[in-house]
Amino acid sequence: MRKESLKSVEVTLDNELIFYNQIKDNFAEYFFFHVDYVQYPDKTEIIMALDRQDKIQGMLLNWNGQRIQLRGSVESLDFILKDKSYTPFSITGFEVHKKLIATHFPEYTREIGLYRMDMRRTQHNSREKYEFTVLSQEYKADIANLMRTTDPVYWGSRKPEDILIDENNILYGIFDQNQIVCITSLWKYEEVGYITIVGTHPDYWNKGYASSLVSSVLKILFQDKKQCLITVRVDNPPAIHVYEKLGFKICNTQYSYEKKNE
Repeated sequence: MRKESLKSVEVTLDNELIFYNQIKDNFAEYFFFHVDYVQYPDKTEIIMALDRQDKIQGMLLNWNGQRIQLRGSVESLDFILKDKSYTPFSITGFEVHKKLIATHFPEYTREIGLYRMDMRRTQHNSREKYEFTVLSQEYKADIANLMRTTDPVYWGSRKPEDILIDENNILYGIFDQNQIVCITSLWKYEEVGYITIVGTHPDYWNKGYASSLVSSVLKILFQDKKQCLITVRVDNPPAIHVYEKLGFKICNTQYSYEKKNE
């Protein structure tokens, strides 16, 4: 595809049908394109690279200047990025996008491999063991602290203001002696749920807390939803094992890039 035959346009009410036709049947790859555009329109920019037949060759999602997601051909995304200047918290794409990201975001050298895993309602293997609580806004500092403690590599810079809790994102926790020891975040959209956070305090590892809490959340989700997604680091075999026991299966591999800590 020659770049001269492409045009770069932002998704709007006037052209969103083209956008939806591209993403409608693939939540595993385009979940955040769905939810950010619908649930947070004021914070979301989606740029499409269209060919002469108005077919999408690539797309860029910019959520609130913090998170960039790339989909589509390298040539089309290079075309979109040539006149753009972004300084997000992270940029995520697939194997094919690695060199493109290195070219346009040379300071983003910390690579994190991620499996996206998928489960359908009938595949859930229940592992409920512990009681849980829905967490309110007042627990944001505790949640951020637990995330940093649980996974300093992936969540080391998380702050209370980074924790999103609203009608679309629900946080659940397990307490022990008035301390949150395990958390899970569930994001719902149409027929799909996405578990965006799973974390257990190191003192409580290997005791079934994460599998119990995720299983309880799945039970709630599958009362009216058909599919659930989750993302896990490639280099986190214990977590992958937990999710596979619950019924999740790997459906794709993505790579997230961040700036190295000073």
